[in-house]
Amino acid sequence: MAITWTEDLAVGYGLIDAQHQELFSRFNNLLQACREGKGRTTIAPLLDFLTDYVTVHFAEEERFMQRYAFPERDAHIQQHHELIRHVDEVRRELQENGATILVTTIISQTLLDWLLKHVKQTDVKLGRFLAARAA
Repeated sequence: MAITWTEDLAVGYGLIDAQHQELFSRFNNLLQACREGKGRTTIAPLLDFLTDYVTVHFAEEERFMQRYAFPERDAHIQQHHELIRHVDEVRRELQENGATILVTTIISQTLLDWLLKHVKQTDVKLGRFLAARAA
């Protein structure tokens, strides 16, 4: 299942929305590789890219939260750590056993669910907060 960007995923803060759109695009590439049964030589580099991109994106969000004293900062950061743990789990499984059904399931269910929930709920709060501070 690919992620289609819609306005209900927009958080209302341009930089974060642009980063989310890129993240969703790259995540779709990862899902496609899993559907096509591509092995670790394809999935591993996509996971590496996503890890790097998410790290940059999270750091950007966390700078905004720090700069503008976002009141839900700690809980938000905990959710970031949760995704990183999930990605590490996928990476370990991929290294140990290759592109198994478990890897595909974790990517297509756990990571996808986390990403959609985080953006729709947590990041929307942050975006609204930042937009209000900028006004």
